[in-house]
Amino acid sequence: MRLLKIGVLTILGLLVIVGLSAYFWLRSSLPDLDGTVTLAGPSAEIRIYRDSHGVPHIDAASDNDLYFAMGYVHAQDRLWQMEMNRRLGNGRVSEAVGKAGLGFDKYFRTLGFARKAEAALKQLPPEIVASLQAYADGVNAYVGHHGGALPPEFLLTGVTPEPWRPVDTIVWQKLMWLDLSGNMRQEVARARLLTKLSRAQVESLYPAYPGDEALPLPELADIYADAPVQAISEIVGAEPPPGYGSNNWVVSGAHTKSGKPLLANDPHLGLTTPSIWYLVRLHNRTTDSNLVGVSFPGTPSIVLGRNDKIAWGFTNTAPDIQDLYLEKLVDGGTRYLTPEGPADFITHKEIIHVKDADDVVLNVRETRHGPVLSDISTDKPEFLRDGYVFALQWTALMDQETAVMGLFGLAKAHDFEAFKAAGQFYMGPEQNMVYADTDGNIGYYAPALVPIRKAGNTIGGRMPSPGWLADYDWQGFIPYNELPTRFNPESGIIATANEKIVDKDYPYFITGDWALPYRGNRIRHLLSSRKNHDMASFRQIQQDVVSDMAQDLLPWFVANTHSNHPALAALHAWDGHMDANKAEPLIFHTWIRLYQEALMKDELGGMYADFGRVQARLMKSGLYWSAKDAGSNHGDDAYYALPALDHDISLAWCDDVTTTDRKETCSELAQAAFEATLKELAEKHGPEWHKWRWSDEHVLHQEHRPMSNVPQMKPYFELSAPVSGSTHTINVSGVSRNPASLNQSSFGPSYRGIFDLSDLDASLYVQPTGQSGNPLSDHFDDLFPLWRKGQYFTIPTATVKPDDTEHTLVLQPARP
Repeated sequence: MRLLKIGVLTILGLLVIVGLSAYFWLRSSLPDLDGTVTLAGPSAEIRIYRDSHGVPHIDAASDNDLYFAMGYVHAQDRLWQMEMNRRLGNGRVSEAVGKAGLGFDKYFRTLGFARKAEAALKQLPPEIVASLQAYADGVNAYVGHHGGALPPEFLLTGVTPEPWRPVDTIVWQKLMWLDLSGNMRQEVARARLLTKLSRAQVESLYPAYPGDEALPLPELADIYADAPVQAISEIVGAEPPPGYGSNNWVVSGAHTKSGKPLLANDPHLGLTTPSIWYLVRLHNRTTDSNLVGVSFPGTPSIVLGRNDKIAWGFTNTAPDIQDLYLEKLVDGGTRYLTPEGPADFITHKEIIHVKDADDVVLNVRETRHGPVLSDISTDKPEFLRDGYVFALQWTALMDQETAVMGLFGLAKAHDFEAFKAAGQFYMGPEQNMVYADTDGNIGYYAPALVPIRKAGNTIGGRMPSPGWLADYDWQGFIPYNELPTRFNPESGIIATANEKIVDKDYPYFITGDWALPYRGNRIRHLLSSRKNHDMASFRQIQQDVVSDMAQDLLPWFVANTHSNHPALAALHAWDGHMDANKAEPLIFHTWIRLYQEALMKDELGGMYADFGRVQARLMKSGLYWSAKDAGSNHGDDAYYALPALDHDISLAWCDDVTTTDRKETCSELAQAAFEATLKELAEKHGPEWHKWRWSDEHVLHQEHRPMSNVPQMKPYFELSAPVSGSTHTINVSGVSRNPASLNQSSFGPSYRGIFDLSDLDASLYVQPTGQSGNPLSDHFDDLFPLWRKGQYFTIPTATVKPDDTEHTLVLQPARP
């Protein structure tokens, strides 16, 4: 027995030793933040001060040394994120995760980001390539010098990082094009719907922007009926949800207490762990100049932020820069038809290496328009049977990419003309760039390559176009000097939230799929509701969670519903405040979900699951006309009220087409949906409605790639918490319609910045995770509570070394 006890204790001791050894080995994956490191690459000494939030303040003697250090700190904190994004853009995910990555790899190999990035790199000026190389050298210097373990994801996947190259930075920029470009999905959506619905019904689901004239869809249903529309929809994916955009606004000194401009920006993107953004300050001691803001790990540029003279912020214009072309196959499918006759495909053979499996050979074809997306899923019989394939024309797939030049130029701009000049190197996707300077000027510019379509193009980018007809070809691009711009407008206010940014007199088509103006209108309403703004009022606006969409719809839902349940009275008195601790947001979102399902599912059948995104205008319109036809005198003149759609088509949706003996009304649907809402929520959260909370279901999940897909790893890598807000609030938050993640959020403000041009050091910043991507770091999640609570911090530049410095690392150049 004694020997058994000794044996057990020995084994336990060995397990403890092994466990401690493993822990300390994992801890060695954290970077050294103090001391002196001698490296080849820098031209002079570089100092990296880390403040209390983990933000690096980099002091160097030249721009390229700053870029070297940027690469170094990105690799210290975000090496796995950089590796994963590089693999994604290059179509090499399967090498790390096996067959689960094949879908990604086929998609990105077909798009050809790697090929296009290589072509673009060859056209960049030598000094820009040198700067990209300096950044890459910094990344590689850290990886080569770090003597401990790699971050945990590398150990778990068995991946070893390859040297970073300048072309990898351009591939990363292409990934952002994809994230911010989505109108090909809307093209496919309309085409799919035309195989099931009338043109009038489809137009009511995609109505003209409020105040614009509706352009009828062309009669192409027969073509789409013969084409593999369903299959291509599975490749391009679902439409981006409402609210997936951004906010920015700037006001002149006429609207501020200080007499100088204030500027705010919060881009809305998918929220991941770690954040897509990395905060940093760059100080060039030779010129004594500063640059502060957010960067993308993998790129040397400050994308959003300020220098010593100006501040700027972006929102997505969401221009129509993608066109899908339906290409007609001829000669037994070996060629395709053009206006000049049959043509050969351009072909590439891609070899995809797959972890623990055989290589996969992908044959990529291109037409005169671009890559054939149909080849991604050659296992689908639709693509082999129908005699058509889909090709994509997209400005991101040109053999040129000069965004890095534009971002470097923004960093050095000291006036609006220089700001605009830098923007002319920005190819896209088009951004609403707001500007302010310490002299008191404000401005706006929306640069990018935006295609011009022929006057006879009746499709206008709204649906896939016949590739064999020249009428649908692009005719060049809008000249940069004719893109939307404003400088010191008389109102002293510029605000954008992905809504329409040009008036009826603008001569060019940018897109027909603008976001609804709920967020933009509320921002302008709050800005105009106060005379003298300050940083506190701008913080309040960024944190606003009142949904004007709810305020617009709810009166008409209530007017068409009769119930003594106290929840209805509570909704009638509710102001649309999407507070996580309130019951009303949960009831409202459940009610409109069930109502819209009753409204549309009978027409769409099994397709409805793909078209469940909130149809605010359609829902309002049917209830509006029902109330008006019943004699309601309820007004509809609030600043947030959007005009109702056509009377007849709006009411027609309410009739259940599966019943032939009666005609259902919108009021009946609203009543039934309200009763179903109360029943569903009582079953899920108990019978006492006043105890229901939006936070019971509205939980933000910041996904980690790929560990969120591994149940045992997910709790250690993914950040989540209940949040306020909704899809149409200024402080936006996603609301999923997927039954598996119902009402959960996966996107929101990916960074918040507020800039005071009277005192730039008082400017405020926050992002939703932490600076480090390593879950063992103290800065892995320390910014998440600040972000959730609406708190910010400053990144001052008055001194080279910040007052709250916690670490100092010196990079010393190696002697020849």
